[in-house]
Amino acid sequence: MKRMIVAVAGLVAVCALTLATPATAAEEQDNHISKLVRGWTNVATFWLEIPKQMYVVSMQRDAGAGVLFGPFKGLGFGIARLGAGLYEGLLFVLPKYEAIMDPPVVWPFEEAGTLASK
Repeated sequence: MKRMIVAVAGLVAVCALTLATPATAAEEQDNHISKLVRGWTNVATFWLEIPKQMYVVSMQRDAGAGVLFGPFKGLGFGIARLGAGLYEGLLFVLPKYEAIMDPPVVWPFEEAGTLASK
């Protein structure tokens, strides 16, 4: 029972910190929330970088290179995405709102020329 009370109190504290932005900066509240969502989305989907990079390398070079080098490239990008997601998800109240990774989430495959597709 004590753990449940502590968990609820922690959740209330996080919600209060999220909603305690100045009234004149309503757009910053959206940025806090979008940063939180983007961060935890990256934590949940970082592993998708492996098949994504296999696909990207296959399209840039050939299928053999995609199978051989894609998983290693995807593992590197996945670790970076996990770190960026943890940073943004845990420290969403800090005032740096732009995404650390480009693209900000793993699945926009059509964004050729971005960091995640090189």
